[in-house]
Parts: sequence; C-alpha cells; structure tokens
Amino acid sequence: MSEAMVTGRMTTEKKARGGRILQRDGLNASQAINLLYDRVISDGSAEFLTGKSVSPLATAWHNAAQFVDSLSEKRTSRFDAMSDREIRIERLQKRGLM
Repeated sequence: MSEAMVTGRMTTEKKARGGRILQRDGLNASQAINLLYDRVISDGSAEFLTGKSVSPLATAWHNAAQFVDSLSEKRTSRFDAMSDREIRIERLQKRGLM
C-alpha cells in the first residue's frame, strides 16, 4: 500500500506540549494522526472534533452503509444445491399436497 504525507501547521509550543503527551503515552505524531483518521473514517464524521451535530439523515445513511458492509456475501441454505423443481416438490410434500 502506498503512503501519503499529511502536513499541518501549529504553534511550536503546541507541538512540543502535544509531543510530550504523545511520547508519554507511547505514540508519535504519525500514529496519532493515523488514529485520528481511523476514527473519522469509522464514524463517517468529524463531529467528535467539531462538536457540530450531524443530520439524522446523514447518520441514517452511515448506519445503513455500515450494516450493508457487515453482511456476508451470501448466506447458505439447504436449497442452494436444489433446482427450482426440487424445491417446489419438497415444499408441496411438507404441506402434504404431494
């Protein structure tokens, strides 16, 4: 996977103070930025950073997309290996109609 550079500007004091906290917690700036991006991607929003409320419709679409992504490709059943005719016969037999 290729990598890309992210550049940001902040005061020297903020960088030093933040760097000390990250170092204390066992992280470097690149790891912290990657975690930030992971959270934004996972949430589908930067609301946790801005405090701005995401519209209910946007939340609904995000939740729906996560649900669809979580589905397996195909659920299997005993009918998968049967022809349509075999399925009809089995269902009729189960109802006592055949």
